Amino acid sequence: MKFFQISTEIPSNLDVSWFDNFELPDFKTADVIGFEIRTCESIIYTNENGQVVNIARSTGTDYDNRDKISTSIQSNGIQVDVLPPVILNNGTSVDGFTRGASLKKLGMQEWIYLVVDLKEGSNIEDLKDEIGLGCNNHSPSKPATLDDFESRLRCWIDRQEFTPTVDECVVWWNCIPHSFTQKGVRNRCEKVISNINSKKSMISFNVEDGRRKVEEILKDKLSGTEYILPINYNGKSNNTYMQRSFCQALEAVSRGQDVLTIGMVNNVTAERADEERKKLKREIAKYNKIFRAAATRYNNDPDFELFDLGGFLPQKLDEEDPTQLV
Repeated sequence: MKFFQISTEIPSNLDVSWFDNFELPDFKTADVIGFEIRTCESIIYTNENGQVVNIARSTGTDYDNRDKISTSIQSNGIQVDVLPPVILNNGTSVDGFTRGASLKKLGMQEWIYLVVDLKEGSNIEDLKDEIGLGCNNHSPSKPATLDDFESRLRCWIDRQEFTPTVDECVVWWNCIPHSFTQKGVRNRCEKVISNINSKKSMISFNVEDGRRKVEEILKDKLSGTEYILPINYNGKSNNTYMQRSFCQALEAVSRGQDVLTIGMVNNVTAERADEERKKLKREIAKYNKIFRAAATRYNNDPDFELFDLGGFLPQKLDEEDPTQLV
């Protein structure tokens, strides 16, 4: 990593010649104009409410990372062997939102930017996808996550005339530098397309909406003492979700309630709905079998405890015998 110490005074000691040995990128969506020193206040990072709009990030600007970048600038200066913040000629920020927040925090007056111009047929959203996701290599940097890519993939799909295929989504993803496995990329693309297609043919419910819908449908048949347990299943629900539902059912039974379990399928098309419902039935049957096995153990042995606490691991330094449970 190569740095140059900088001054916060005006005129600053910034010099674009520091980037003379930097190999200019060849963007698919923009032409490079060159490096320029511009005032920080002239760069457009925010919306009309003064909020930093870092749309390449699924969760917006990371303020912890902003502070790390601020500390690096204070200690080391400007890093000249990585891409500086990228802007359009009119000052609109394309990449470097977190660094922009760092410069503002430090009270910097000027900075060096890479100025680009959109190629014909490309728009700023395409450019933000290419740069904002693929070029986070400054020090310190926070690489784009799967969630970041998924968020921008959804935006790209919204800009298309027709819903792309999974393969087309994979091609879009792989046009941007990343370090994810192809299996991970395809799984995310399949998830996004499945979600989009499911909305065209299925009504989605969250748990609370599902519970209210059940009450509406069965209003004349419910006694009011039932515990309605909606289970939202998408075929990939992990064990944690099912185990949590199992515990909720046990708690309701312990209160003397009858559990009315209602299945919902999520992020699946109408064509796949019946298949996923069958999967959920098998999952529920599995947990009913677990419950019956535990109940049988208790009936045969009234002293049986589901949680039979055998002690605690020795964790107190110099106080507990590391070879014995406490």
